[in-house]
Amino acid sequence: MARWTSLTAGALVLAAAAGPAAAQYPTRPVELVVPYAPGGGTDIMYRQIVKVIEQHKLVPVAMTVVNRSGGSGVVGKSYAINKPRDGYTLVAVDQGNAQQELLGNATWNYRKDFTYIARMVTDVNLLIVRKESPYRTLEEFLGAARGKGKGGLTVGGTGTGGVDHIANISLNRAAKVDLTYVPFKSGGEVMTTLLGGHVDAAWANPNECIGQLEAGQVRALSVAAEQRLTLLSRVPTMRELGFDVISTQWRAVGAGGNLPKSIVDFWVGVLDRVRKSDEWRKGYLEKSVLEDGWLTGDAFLKFATEEYENSKAVFAELGMLKKK
Repeated sequence: MARWTSLTAGALVLAAAAGPAAAQYPTRPVELVVPYAPGGGTDIMYRQIVKVIEQHKLVPVAMTVVNRSGGSGVVGKSYAINKPRDGYTLVAVDQGNAQQELLGNATWNYRKDFTYIARMVTDVNLLIVRKESPYRTLEEFLGAARGKGKGGLTVGGTGTGGVDHIANISLNRAAKVDLTYVPFKSGGEVMTTLLGGHVDAAWANPNECIGQLEAGQVRALSVAAEQRLTLLSRVPTMRELGFDVISTQWRAVGAGGNLPKSIVDFWVGVLDRVRKSDEWRKGYLEKSVLEDGWLTGDAFLKFATEEYENSKAVFAELGMLKKK
């Protein structure tokens, strides 16, 4: 009860301090748009946010998660940023904001058309295979890829131009192989396809596959991280194996551009209380092998801008940058 009281009191103080406009917001249900299919890492995160908000009564109205998948996130994000900028439509933001614009798949401007409210988590990518796979190590997998030649092995991922697509390109270059990248709408679809034996391997975040790993349905060949993960300490990094491939991603809460500051401040306060809750830290971050990625305000916008420039450089080098 003490925990509930402190969190709720904090939310009330925040609303009062933000002024009359914020005190009257929100007065009707808020829609949280996940631009990917159910079951993926972003979908899981947003539903956890809503769960904590509801458990601690941090927001006085209903919160509804809506999945609008398609176009590697373009469909759902386009829908959200074309809604009124009144704080009643929030949307998941990530590297895709910059990447899909740079690839020419989206007409938005990553900076002007989005409000970056709070970065919540950072994540890494694993290369996994199903239990029936003959490949038990990354070396065996890459050896088979070389033997089969161009496009001989397939790897599922969550969208053309996304973080895991770039990881796939990077591994191809580092290992001198030609793995065929197969895009899907979400991490959930990738897992279903892998378990069905329709791709040879898949890129997955730990929180998307930890259940299957623990159940022995899949195994991880390697992690594209700077160091081994604590909960998956037996899984070697790609760097350890001689391939300089790092694949990290971030997930955040955003909205359409130019969201009023009072509303941004309201959500920063709510989300800060979400991330400090035991349900979030122990029930979500630790179990999902995620890192707290908290960033807000100018620091978050600066980070997003740097991500844009980094992606631009990578796509230019790969010849994937859209022509002006």
